[in-house]
Amino acid sequence: MTQRDEPGSPHWYSPVRQPERVADAAAVPWDDAADFVVVGYGGAGIAAALEAAEHGLEVLAMDAFDGGGSTAMNGGVVYAGGGTAIQREAGVEDSVEDMFRYLKLETQSVVKDSTLRRFCEQSPQMIDWLSRHGVRFDSTLYAGKTSYPPPGYHLYHSDSSLSPRAAAVARPAARGHKVYSPPTSAPIGFGVRMTDPLRERASRLGVRFMAQTEVRQLIVDHDDNVVGVKVLQIPPGAAAAEFSRLMQQAARFQLMLPASFPGSGLTGAIALRYWRKAEALKSTHAVERRIRARHGVCLSSGGFIQNRAMANHYAPGYADSMPLGSLGDNGSGIRLGQSVGGAADRLGRISSWRFLNPPKAFAEAMLVNGRGERYCDEMLYGAAIGQVMGDEQNGAGLLILDRALYRKAWRQVRKDDMLPFQRQPAILALLFASRKARTLAELARKCGLDPQVLGKTVDDYNLAAAGWQADHFGKDQKDIHAIAEGPFYAIDVSIRSRLFPLSAMTVGGLRIDEDSGQVLRADDTPIGGLYAAGRTAIGLPSHLYISGLSAADCIFSGRRAGAHVAGQRALQQPMQAQAQHA
Repeated sequence: MTQRDEPGSPHWYSPVRQPERVADAAAVPWDDAADFVVVGYGGAGIAAALEAAEHGLEVLAMDAFDGGGSTAMNGGVVYAGGGTAIQREAGVEDSVEDMFRYLKLETQSVVKDSTLRRFCEQSPQMIDWLSRHGVRFDSTLYAGKTSYPPPGYHLYHSDSSLSPRAAAVARPAARGHKVYSPPTSAPIGFGVRMTDPLRERASRLGVRFMAQTEVRQLIVDHDDNVVGVKVLQIPPGAAAAEFSRLMQQAARFQLMLPASFPGSGLTGAIALRYWRKAEALKSTHAVERRIRARHGVCLSSGGFIQNRAMANHYAPGYADSMPLGSLGDNGSGIRLGQSVGGAADRLGRISSWRFLNPPKAFAEAMLVNGRGERYCDEMLYGAAIGQVMGDEQNGAGLLILDRALYRKAWRQVRKDDMLPFQRQPAILALLFASRKARTLAELARKCGLDPQVLGKTVDDYNLAAAGWQADHFGKDQKDIHAIAEGPFYAIDVSIRSRLFPLSAMTVGGLRIDEDSGQVLRADDTPIGGLYAAGRTAIGLPSHLYISGLSAADCIFSGRRAGAHVAGQRALQQPMQAQAQHA
């Protein structure tokens, strides 16, 4: 269903205002101008700016902070396939058709088949484009299933394509392309190895960038075409430098711990305190400016998971989740689009991650809901598990292990191939988030489960482990460990777990024309001069997130907007020349 909101409505939760209307754009005393104005300079915004600049447009990009967005903060994974140069170098066989069939299964028609196929067909070229602009990849393959590859590995299965049900539809292939970096135990912040080279290339092509520049209002003409933006900008000087320092501190504390890591709530609160100080500085020193966009404005300022009032309004069931994203994910891009009549959809759609593997023993165990029933294949990609947990099970999740699995988990968390953000929450969960009982019936009572239901669930699971029946959720027999010998353990992995937080991000956004990236009204007509890309718009990950798919969609949708606005300018130039000679 499409959401219709506007400035002043009860649940707007944004400083974005109604658009300024002008009778004649040529008569406005603009403070600056460009062919293409990009609002939000993360992965999608950089891609849009760079693509437009490659086509010869004068581009002005701006960001409320210092740029980079959530793309710069992430794990540096780009989802790509169909036979990329990196896949071929690693000896990984993949095809456009296999990639299309698998993603069609996961995306559930959130975009048109023609759009999905175009994304798959262009995927090898996307990696070439990124490489040409200075982004480094590496073909060192991690062939197993993991939430994130160990240090030194850069190509891995970042999805659920290895699961039997997915493999029955399409041949699996490693499609998670992690940007190259020297071996390190850090799980986040690799995204700068993609955004920094692209920003440098964009700058060399003439893209101008304005930091600490917040767009709160669009400017439209008498035909409701977007012709510019009104911004709040801190002029260069001491105040701008202090604002940048405060925001760097906010980013430092936000990046200090992964969102799934115990203690991230505290570091996130410190980050928020620095951000509020920066906002207070902005309110004192920022000045208002009008900037002309001769051929288009692209909204690419992320989602809204950091706007907790807005996120909790649209997705109240995820109020206990841990927000994953930059402080710029405040919904401003979506609200700007809606302020001029743009339609938004899937605003209540949240992608949440419940990674169980590693340690693999957790994924070999049994995940049950508040009634003691299983509800998924525990070997699936974390977002697939998190989606079912949050959307269908009221956030409930208990891992049931027997003595052998519990001991196996302890052996695995001591191994060197786990990253700290994987190992330490698992250790804390084993120590402090688990309950122990001699029998399953006793464990059920301790956890508030029906002993008969849990007993029946375990019986079915053990039959599948022995190969006497197929698993109800299609889990491979080799990944099913019988829950057989006491004592038995239950580990809290629910959305409300304090030691095993569930990280989440928004994936809904503005509806767009999938051939151009133009923002659509509720009646499917495009708004002249307005584009959206990345998590500000509906895109490939708007049904189910896969590691690297959001970054890939940022590049895909950003380049789409940049190419289309360049094409529109090329069409207009002959007409303008004829008008001048008439």
